[in-house]
Amino acid sequence: MNQTEPASPAPPPRKRPQQERGVVRYNKLLDAAHALLMRQELHEIGLYQIAKEAEVPPASAYHFFPSPDAVLLALAERYHELFYALIDHIDVPRAPTWQAWLQQRIAAAVRLYNDTPPIRKLLLGSHTTREVVQSEAGFNDVLARRILEHYERLFHMPYVRDAERKFLVALTLIDAVLSLSFAKHGTITPQFEEDALVAAVSYCRTFLPEVIEPREVPQPTPAP
Repeated sequence: MNQTEPASPAPPPRKRPQQERGVVRYNKLLDAAHALLMRQELHEIGLYQIAKEAEVPPASAYHFFPSPDAVLLALAERYHELFYALIDHIDVPRAPTWQAWLQQRIAAAVRLYNDTPPIRKLLLGSHTTREVVQSEAGFNDVLARRILEHYERLFHMPYVRDAERKFLVALTLIDAVLSLSFAKHGTITPQFEEDALVAAVSYCRTFLPEVIEPREVPQPTPAP
């Protein structure tokens, strides 16, 4: 009979505030963690330090977050919303090709990473937490689905079997290249940005034709 090791216990869940005062303190703690990541590395930040930076009593910090990892997970989820906005609401001329649309989004993501050190450290760093890594996996699932929705809205897309999974692979390739640039240079260089685009477009060409006609009138924007 096969035996499996017991699963490691899940970390205690953070408590989301319901009252206005709690919402203010919750967000102050996330703002403080963001500010600390501007100056320090992930492993250097503790919950007491976050509470002090936020000018929130430590007991209140522990009330919302059982550990610094829980703060970082909530902060990662806040950052994810910025990337969703890049996919859904980027203010650029309409892309004439599917390759140009992807290039616009990668360029915008690179600007966000390079302009915001805490996002680089938390989402691209090798010392991030297990919970953040798991959250990233779910985030990429949603992002892949949104990319497919936007392509279908803007272009006369052909049928692609298992399309969401394939766009998820493309996102994983992009993340790997950007993470490599961060590991080597502490930022995302123009060459690695280009490499990420080449990797993603080359992979997408295995299931998308080179030319996909754009719709004359885009379909309605998909709901978030």
